[in-house]
Amino acid sequence: MRFLALTLWIGFLLGGGERAQAQEQISVAYQPIVNGPLWIARHEGYFEKLGLHVNFIKFTSGPAQFAALQGGRVNLAWGGIGPFMLARANGANIVWIATVQNYNSLENLVVPKGSPITKASQLRGKKVALVVGSDADFGMQHALKQAGTAPADVTILNMQPPAQVAALLNGDIDAAFTWSPFLNQILDRGGKAIFSNGSLPVGPAFLGWAGQKNWLNAHKTALVKLFQGWDMGLKKMQQSPELAAKYSVEYAGMSLTQATAMQSRLGYFPAAAMLDPKSQVHFAPGSGLYHLLTEQRF
Repeated sequence: MRFLALTLWIGFLLGGGERAQAQEQISVAYQPIVNGPLWIARHEGYFEKLGLHVNFIKFTSGPAQFAALQGGRVNLAWGGIGPFMLARANGANIVWIATVQNYNSLENLVVPKGSPITKASQLRGKKVALVVGSDADFGMQHALKQAGTAPADVTILNMQPPAQVAALLNGDIDAAFTWSPFLNQILDRGGKAIFSNGSLPVGPAFLGWAGQKNWLNAHKTALVKLFQGWDMGLKKMQQSPELAAKYSVEYAGMSLTQATAMQSRLGYFPAAAMLDPKSQVHFAPGSGLYHLLTEQRF
């Protein structure tokens, strides 16, 4: 499988690829979420010290990032496995190169304060907002399947997260499947979660990087530096955990209280974790991640 071949290639890079000293530049799509190792590496200047200048370009959802990646507007996209699979299914010539964060517990199907809805089966005839093609879309399909509810029985509205929050709080929709920090804005106002991607055996919100194969093959040393910088940020976070929330406030635009609460529910992995048989994100026949990336259908 192309996923596995590329994962092994990354292992070679991390294990002793070239260490070019010339400054390289790459553009990376990102979302305004808590991302300890990445924000620490950015703030501490680890990428620059390794000879890599990273231009961070903000998006609010995974599908938009992968569309930008396919269109050549960014070199790498950061997002979840769910939208990556949909992009691939729609013909995008992109490959998944590293799984480094577990965001599943922070992606929930939520209803507003006072709603009588307590489970997905009660959404028949209701309006639910989500980003079509996102991890939330993947989770919604599984929530309905578990509830024995046909997708056609629910009105799905394609809506970006900021608009979801406003629509739900204004009573224009009955539920939203969204993620933090947008999720927190609803929960803080009395909303309640009725389903989480974290409840799935292997949820779609394992986050990481993807790129176009031709670009990846032509920029191997840049990838080495990016992954080294990530691992340096992860090590620093393990030594000083408070920095993850502190720098997320700076780069993702949220309160320290919110960032700290989110950070406590996240899981992070070294850049080469997909090669580790003991890792939750190990990628090999028989593993949960392998099943998700190669056998499941969006």
